[in-house]
Amino acid sequence: MVATARWMYNSGLQRQETRGMHKRDDYPQQDPNQQYRLRSGGLDKIWVKPESVVANRELVTV
Repeated sequence: MVATARWMYNSGLQRQETRGMHKRDDYPQQDPNQQYRLRSGGLDKIWVKPESVVANRELVTV
């Protein structure tokens, strides 16, 4: 559970907008230009990378 919390926290910091459960006071609105998912992982060093979703639902790394 701690690893999941760290991934969620770091993913939320990568977005400069409010989206879903990531509510940010410094970016209170959604940004339509940020239509991608964030993948995260790692245990000692957390990594976060954006991944866009194309119309036919295939994943393309940004």
